[in-house]
Amino acid sequence: MNEYIGKLCFESQFAQELTGFIREKQGLGNKYICEMRNLWHFDKFVKENGFQENTITKEIFEAWTSKRIYERDKTCENRRNTFRQLCQYIVRSGGDAYVPPAMARLRTDRAYRPHIFTNEELQKFLDAAREMERSEKRRKVFYMLFSLLICTGMRLGEALNLEKSDISFYNGHVVISIREAKFNKERKIPLAEEMTAQFKEYLQETALLFPDSTAVFPAGHGQAYSEHEVYMTFRKALWKAGISHGGAGKGPRVHDFRHTFAVKSLRKLVLHGENIMAVMPLLCQYLGHKNTSSTQTYLQFTADMFPHVITAVGSSFGEIVPRMEEE
Repeated sequence: MNEYIGKLCFESQFAQELTGFIREKQGLGNKYICEMRNLWHFDKFVKENGFQENTITKEIFEAWTSKRIYERDKTCENRRNTFRQLCQYIVRSGGDAYVPPAMARLRTDRAYRPHIFTNEELQKFLDAAREMERSEKRRKVFYMLFSLLICTGMRLGEALNLEKSDISFYNGHVVISIREAKFNKERKIPLAEEMTAQFKEYLQETALLFPDSTAVFPAGHGQAYSEHEVYMTFRKALWKAGISHGGAGKGPRVHDFRHTFAVKSLRKLVLHGENIMAVMPLLCQYLGHKNTSSTQTYLQFTADMFPHVITAVGSSFGEIVPRMEEE
C-alpha cells in the first residue's frame, strides 16, 4: 500500500515504516527535509533492485549505505546514520531490522583540494554538455542544470529538488526560492539578466516536453534526476571537454562548480574595491552557509589562484588567508 508525505509517494514494502519514522522526526520539531528525500530514494532503490525481503537485512543495509564513487565521505556518513536510526525505529516499534554497531566516523576528506575551473574550462564543459546528449530532453535539462550550478553556486541537491512553484519573477528577473536547503537555511537566489533570459526559455521548452512534471529538472519519468545520474553525465562532459579527472575521490567534482563560483565572486568583489568584511555576511547568506567561517575558507583558494588578493584581504582576516613565502 502506498504511503504519502506531501508530494512524495513511498511504494516499497517499507513504505509504512519509512513514513512513520519521518513523521516521528518531524513531530519532534525537525524539518527533516533532506533526510526525507534520501529515504524516498531508498524506497525507489528497493523497488528498482528487486529486494523482496519484508525486513531490512544486512544485505539491504550495506547495499544502500555503501559509499558511492561520486559522493563525499561526510555525505555517506550522514546517509548511514539516518538509515541506522530508521532501523532502530523499526526495532523499537516491534519490527525486525538489521541494526549494526555504532559506526566509527569515516575518514575525513578535508584534504581534498577543490578544482577551481577556469573560464575557458567552464565554456568547454558547457559546450560539451550541450552537444553530447542524443536525447533533446536530456540535452536541454543537463545543459541548464550545469549552467545554473555554475552561475549561482547552489548545491546540486538544492537544484535537483527545485519545483516550478519555487520559481518567481521580480522586476523582470527570475528569483529562485531554495526551500529544501542544508541547515534548513531557506533563501532566494536572483538570476542575472542573461541567465534570466535563458532560464525563461528553458522553462517554456520543458513545459512542452514534460507537461505533467512539476520538477524544474525532470527526467523521463517526470521526477528529478538522481545525483548519481548527474555525476555520470558530468564525467562524460569532462572527458569530452578535455578536462582531466583524477579518478574516484580525486575530482573535479560537481560540487567544485560551487567552489569556483565562491572564489570568483570574492575575486570580483576585491577587484571592485568592496569591503570584504562588510560583504562576507551577504555572500554567506547567498551561498546558504551556516556561518561566515564556512565562507571565509574560500579566501584560501582565492589567495592561491589570485595572489594579489592577499594584499586586499590579509589585514582583515589574518591567518585565514595563507601567507606567501618570500623567495
